[in-house]
Amino acid sequence: MTHNASITINRGLYLKSPEEKTAYANDVARSFGIGDTELDEVELYKKDLTQHDAWNLPIMGYVNEEGFGYAYASSEAVAADGWDAHKAFLDMSYGAQTAFAIRMLCTHRDVSRAGARMFLRYHRGIIVLRQEEDGTPMDSPVE
Repeated sequence: MTHNASITINRGLYLKSPEEKTAYANDVARSFGIGDTELDEVELYKKDLTQHDAWNLPIMGYVNEEGFGYAYASSEAVAADGWDAHKAFLDMSYGAQTAFAIRMLCTHRDVSRAGARMFLRYHRGIIVLRQEEDGTPMDSPVE
């Protein structure tokens, strides 16, 4: 896995269909050497998130501390049924964790995008750059 790399996300991506966003995220993941086995692992994890109604939890461990920035709070991702979404995330392979975070950059959920940026930056050394639909760079990375 390449460290000190970057991923550019164009805001226009959020207007695409789920299938188009997934294809884009998978292409980005493959550019980091992630293969089909890891991408299949992501699909299984997504099914678990749905089964346990855990999509709105801070899956990758990062929560917004209401004006104080983001903090790593790994215990905040426990679903109502007791399933620990963050532990399950960490139990995935290195490549699947990375692929899942890349996938979450393309989602409509702000909590998922922010957590993904933090995870990729601090756990993988990958900076996420953002741009407007016309390609104009947005503000500097949140991290």
